[in-house]
Amino acid sequence: MGSSFGKWEDHISSISSGSVNLIITDPPYQVTPLKWDKRPDWDEFMKQMARVSGDSGQMWIFCRMPWAIDLHLAAVKYGWVFFQERIWQKQNGSGATVKTFRKTHENIWQYKRINSKTFNLEEVREPKTTTGDKSIKPGKGRSDCQYMKKRVGYIDDGFRLPKSVFFCPNLHQSKESLGHSTQKPEAVILPLIKYSSNEGDLVFDPFSGTGTTPSVAKQTGRRWLAIEMVERWHRTSVERVQDAKAITLCENKTNPYLSSHNANCQYSGDRGEKCIFDE
Repeated sequence: MGSSFGKWEDHISSISSGSVNLIITDPPYQVTPLKWDKRPDWDEFMKQMARVSGDSGQMWIFCRMPWAIDLHLAAVKYGWVFFQERIWQKQNGSGATVKTFRKTHENIWQYKRINSKTFNLEEVREPKTTTGDKSIKPGKGRSDCQYMKKRVGYIDDGFRLPKSVFFCPNLHQSKESLGHSTQKPEAVILPLIKYSSNEGDLVFDPFSGTGTTPSVAKQTGRRWLAIEMVERWHRTSVERVQDAKAITLCENKTNPYLSSHNANCQYSGDRGEKCIFDE
């Protein structure tokens, strides 16, 4: 486990083939003039991510159109199978001063290797509070089953699978923010780690930034590897991971995955209730 300073290309050869269980990363989008904001060579990137993941790893990668097309083609070339997409809706975004609609979302694509089998749905189920205007209470129920062509019984425990589109504020003016313009909330990363890995698994982020991925990995009992090319953020990441403690869950609220750093996060598009933390 550890965090390396430099470019991912300079350190990737030191990671053993097939040793990584899960990759979660937010690569540069190349939409600013900043020196570090350069998209990777997708062909080489996907080749190396496939090597370190072996036949059973998974990857969640933040992306945006149109360069995501090149990302996908390279992923398929090296045996990655597209599995699903999550869309993170934010309270504000970019585009206020240009002739486009304001971009208030980010795409997160999941890829898996051919023998990947870790999908911990029970770890990420969310409390369902309403259906229309009626409260959901645990108990028996019946539902139409399109495959069996009849109504089937089930036990409603009051929880549901997460939705593919979810709402969570970005970290502008948040106590969790460490000053990085693209820092991701722990609440966004946490369900990805819990769903796609088990305790003791190795989680890797080749574009670590302020260390959100390794920090959440440590807090959930995973091993971690990280690479960051900007010295300031590398130092920040190392300090953050050293200080990381076990996740503090938000009980009986909209999002049970939030750490105590992230206030006012509303999950899965449910605008009716906020999760407020006492710090």
